[in-house]
Amino acid sequence: MTNFLALGAAGLYGIADFAGGLATRRLPVWQVTAWAQLLGVPLLVCGIVVTRWTSIGLADVAFGAVGGVLGLIGIVALYAALSEGTMSIVSPMTGVLTAALTVMWGLVSGEVIDAPQWTGIILAIGAVVLIALDRTDASMTRTVFAKTVIASVGFAGFFVAFAQTSQDAGLIPLAVGRSITVPVAFLIAASVHTATRPPNASLGIVVLSGNADVAANIAIVFALQRGPLGISSVLVSLYPMFTVLAAMVILREHPTAPQRIGIILAIVAAALLVM
Repeated sequence: MTNFLALGAAGLYGIADFAGGLATRRLPVWQVTAWAQLLGVPLLVCGIVVTRWTSIGLADVAFGAVGGVLGLIGIVALYAALSEGTMSIVSPMTGVLTAALTVMWGLVSGEVIDAPQWTGIILAIGAVVLIALDRTDASMTRTVFAKTVIASVGFAGFFVAFAQTSQDAGLIPLAVGRSITVPVAFLIAASVHTATRPPNASLGIVVLSGNADVAANIAIVFALQRGPLGISSVLVSLYPMFTVLAAMVILREHPTAPQRIGIILAIVAAALLVM
């Protein structure tokens, strides 16, 4: 079940990142980030109401706060990179770097990965690399690359932090993180004069981004609290497949042959990892 939750989170993150990246091509990054963070709160509240939590300790609060801040850094950096670079390159590169960082952390922490799982991990990382291949890398400037690396570190930190929270705490650590990131995002947005509500023409895409992100967070937090960090993070790293598919369908971006192979490998890797 934890593996299916992680895979579901990958699909939702793919949708959230596509919507967020599209929104930041029209609106300032902090405006999109702040409002997406806020507009996802009702869904998080619903999640807390319908799910169980029995106790919460100081460590749950601390890791929830740290994870929330790191996740905010990751989102802002990713949205900025997506707004400047090619989605079908930036998104997969972020996924593979995030997966590599979290798998290394899991191994250092003593997680044991068996042979079939290693096969799935290798295929998944290879799939993301292939999806990232493009006919040109003109959009991958130093600035875009730096933002991609920052996003990867932020997301890896988010996963590591929430993997330390207890199952008994449920979604409360996620709420702790969101209670910090929403005001911080609006304070920064206000400081750069971008805190106003998005125009109606773009509000829908911001709502979609915020709610898909929260739904993905709920799924991955449950997976991280119950299953191994390494496997869950690799499954989540497949989210670029969904971002690229959305870019193909909606933006008419044409996949290269390696990208098509990468999508097939991603499906095989997911099958191996959820077994």
